[in-house]
Amino acid sequence: MHPLLCRGLLALALVAAAAVAVPAADAQDAERTIRSWVDDVKLDDGTTARWTITHSYDAASGLYFRTVTDASGALVERTEMGPSLISPNEEEIERARALILGDAELGALYEQAQAPTLSGGFVLLREEGHPCGPGSRCLQFDMFDVDHQARDVERIRYVVVDLRTDTIVSRDFDPSANANETRFNRDRRTDAR
Repeated sequence: MHPLLCRGLLALALVAAAAVAVPAADAQDAERTIRSWVDDVKLDDGTTARWTITHSYDAASGLYFRTVTDASGALVERTEMGPSLISPNEEEIERARALILGDAELGALYEQAQAPTLSGGFVLLREEGHPCGPGSRCLQFDMFDVDHQARDVERIRYVVVDLRTDTIVSRDFDPSANANETRFNRDRRTDAR
């Protein structure tokens, strides 16, 4: 066998072995960008700088971060944000929808409806000790069926998905009793005790 061909095969074998030896990064291990935008900021010396502000979520730790970089990509500041109600981006919405529609029970209910609709993606943040407590990334969805001729909407289910764990937290959620706590529903909650 030609020496160059032997070296090429050896290099290919080493690359293949390295690919097998290194596990693929799990999507939950990565910090995910929720929002990012560019803004012109006036600095103390009167000049203007173009900064990129990024809000991100780290599923491994359950923490939210605000990162600011300058036009060259250098870090200006990085701060941990508290538990957050930052609206989900389209990627998160699609990921949650796929989990819901891929669920055996919920997917079957959706398929049986005449004109099924899955809307929402509202953030649910509960108190410590609840499935959607601090550190989670829970989104609420409303699954309903629309009868356009009768002008009727029939709710099928409220569903809650936690994108931190990629699990369905509730297949039949009661938002009037167990949603984000506000001064208006504090006394009506069924699970607060």
